[in-house]
Amino acid sequence: MINFSRKFIYLLFVSLLSGHAYSEFIILECSKINNWTDERDLLYKLQIGTGSKKVVQVFKRNQLQMQLKETKTHYELGQYTNGSYEELIPLLKVNKETLMVDFSIGSQNDDPIFCKKL
Repeated sequence: MINFSRKFIYLLFVSLLSGHAYSEFIILECSKINNWTDERDLLYKLQIGTGSKKVVQVFKRNQLQMQLKETKTHYELGQYTNGSYEELIPLLKVNKETLMVDFSIGSQNDDPIFCKKL
């Protein structure tokens, strides 16, 4: 009976920990054209880890690692100025509702960038 109780408590403990360890992982494809039939129009993919607060921007030939600051309306992607994680220098801002890039530091013109969830 004692052995069964220990196993039950152990399984309960593991299941509770695994629930807390779960974090959402979002993948967005972003393009300047809101037509998703041709992959050649794809600019990059964003792999957003809301639990880890890490983002990987994947281009055709390389990738860029950034940090995530999540607000009510946007995913702000960039680099923090120091280890206190208070001030983020944003490189991209993606609107959560429309999935459009509202701000991009590398964009040379004001063409909209559309994203879709995979």
